[in-house]
Amino acid sequence: MTAEPEIPMRACPVRTCIVTGEELPAERMIRFVVGPDGHVVPDLARKLPGRGMWVRAERTAVEQAIARKLFAKAARAAVKADADLADRIERLLLEGVLADIGRARRAGRAVAGFVKVEQAIGRKRAGLLVVAADAGGDGLSKLQASGLPIERLADAEALGGVFGRDQAVYVAIARDDAGGRFIQRISDGAARWRDFRPLGAPTVDALKQS
Repeated sequence: MTAEPEIPMRACPVRTCIVTGEELPAERMIRFVVGPDGHVVPDLARKLPGRGMWVRAERTAVEQAIARKLFAKAARAAVKADADLADRIERLLLEGVLADIGRARRAGRAVAGFVKVEQAIGRKRAGLLVVAADAGGDGLSKLQASGLPIERLADAEALGGVFGRDQAVYVAIARDDAGGRFIQRISDGAARWRDFRPLGAPTVDALKQS
């Protein structure tokens, strides 16, 4: 009996970081292009026209690219990388996740507030918990005991804005369709935002207020 040939797995596209020289999956990188005005523009969706320049999706890598003028070297042109480029990327990453949570809320699949979150857990509707990055104490311990995945994200003020309130420390995202679009997108986006930032760093908004 002849063995059937193995079907090769679809290759994940890899790109080379202009800072470290590493070859990494595109999902772990940030693509940049040069805008019409000669400024470096982050292309988080990887859809903008132009020759892409790729950097590991970490703040320190972006800051090194700016400090060492590596964008100009990669573009082979005199381009401008603004000093606040890393802050802009962090803000865009956070805004993307908050927008997905907002879409889940409008679809009736996200609630905020400890009582509502507990109810969603008790009814076995919750599939993902989102907790403000600076939250702690008994409330967090109780949610951790549920065994549900928890994503730390932003601060209570930023989460509250999604729900039209001053603050929201705890959010539950409902189990959705088989594709898991809300849960997967929010979980991936929150992880990408956290991975970009140094451990324990304040959010960009907190830095602006200090």
